[in-house]
Amino acid sequence: MGLNEAVKRDFVSQMITLMEEEQVTMTEKGFDPATKVELLKTKEENVTKAEIAQQSAAAKAMEATTHANDLLDEAYREASNIADLLSGLYGKESEIVKKIRKIRK
Repeated sequence: MGLNEAVKRDFVSQMITLMEEEQVTMTEKGFDPATKVELLKTKEENVTKAEIAQQSAAAKAMEATTHANDLLDEAYREASNIADLLSGLYGKESEIVKKIRKIRK
């Protein structure tokens, strides 16, 4: 099973903290974590920015979907009103109204 977003984010954050806290010990062993800490901090910041952009895009997509659905509802109501008008104008037994009944779901 793959790791979820929260687990991955937490791991990155904890690795940064660990390297910052253990910098002296790591440096004594010949590994200077400063560059890697900065790299992970930059990547973590980029992830946060990308997620903000993703959330914004999702919100815009939801708004666009709602708007499109509202316009479709409006068009359907207008078509339905026209069908009712034609039914009243021609009567229920006219061929036009029979065709309308077939296409109206």
